[in-house]
Amino acid sequence: MAPKSFTQILEPNVRLLVTKGEDQGRIHETNRFPFVVGRDEAADFQIKYDNNVSRKHARFTRDDSGAVWIEDLGSTNGSFVNNVRISARTALNHGSTIIVGNTWIKFIVSSPAAPARPAALNDEEATSSTFTLETKKVESILVLDLADSSGLVDRYGDDVAMKITETLNAVAFPVFTRYGADYSKGTGDGFLVTFSNPAHALAAAADILKKVKSYNAAKTRKVKMHVRLCLNHGQSIIEPNGDRHGNATNVAFRVEGVRYQDMKKTKDSPASSRFPEYDRILVTEPFYEELDAARKKKFKLLGSFKLKGIGGWHRVYAYKG
Repeated sequence: MAPKSFTQILEPNVRLLVTKGEDQGRIHETNRFPFVVGRDEAADFQIKYDNNVSRKHARFTRDDSGAVWIEDLGSTNGSFVNNVRISARTALNHGSTIIVGNTWIKFIVSSPAAPARPAALNDEEATSSTFTLETKKVESILVLDLADSSGLVDRYGDDVAMKITETLNAVAFPVFTRYGADYSKGTGDGFLVTFSNPAHALAAAADILKKVKSYNAAKTRKVKMHVRLCLNHGQSIIEPNGDRHGNATNVAFRVEGVRYQDMKKTKDSPASSRFPEYDRILVTEPFYEELDAARKKKFKLLGSFKLKGIGGWHRVYAYKG
């Protein structure tokens, strides 16, 4: 019998992964050009819930050499590539960050599929798409976000907001290393990080929160740094470049940003004034169930939440310390 093989495609596809905004976690994958991003239903990739995105916001094209370009279509709020507003057609690189409205998008170029399945992966460990070979792994997922980053820019300007972001980076990177993170990437104003050990993931989150609170406690500190952290446990889909996506990652991003109005109200629900908006660690029920009895005592049930784009109610626990 002939060995299994993958379909060979000469042109790689591209993925637009929303890393921040109301549509966080959504992916648009295509190898058809040109295509348009915008709020209009007719847009090839619709950013429906961001009112700061124009109906037809930006167009993506690919030239004869295979390079992908973006151009703004006269949008109200402009298009940005790696935090620089573009005024002309601009080339994109793998990993470029695109900002339209309040939506952050990571530009990903996937390599053409390999001609044969590597021997190290079996059918249960790998899935193929037309363009990539992806592995799967059950792991703990940490999402860290700088709260109200847009508000920091509005109130204090770009320089101060950038300084706060750099301070968060200086706090977080050593912690990821100390607790043995398997993978980390920036998401604009935060991080997506994975760990093999749930206890290490929790220790990292708690350490970061402790350091942020210590930073804010300084009497001379005029501008505070506030964060939100979420932990989930589940199966990640891992791209050849190490990037993570899939339902478990999407849930982590959604829970990181839950609000009081997303919660099912019961007699045990906290009052809105006592709901933790930031400087919090929230964990999903799958992550909570991975913890031992001693660590479970460090949490209380916050409530059940509706998550945008994900069905059902989801129980969320808050860290007490």
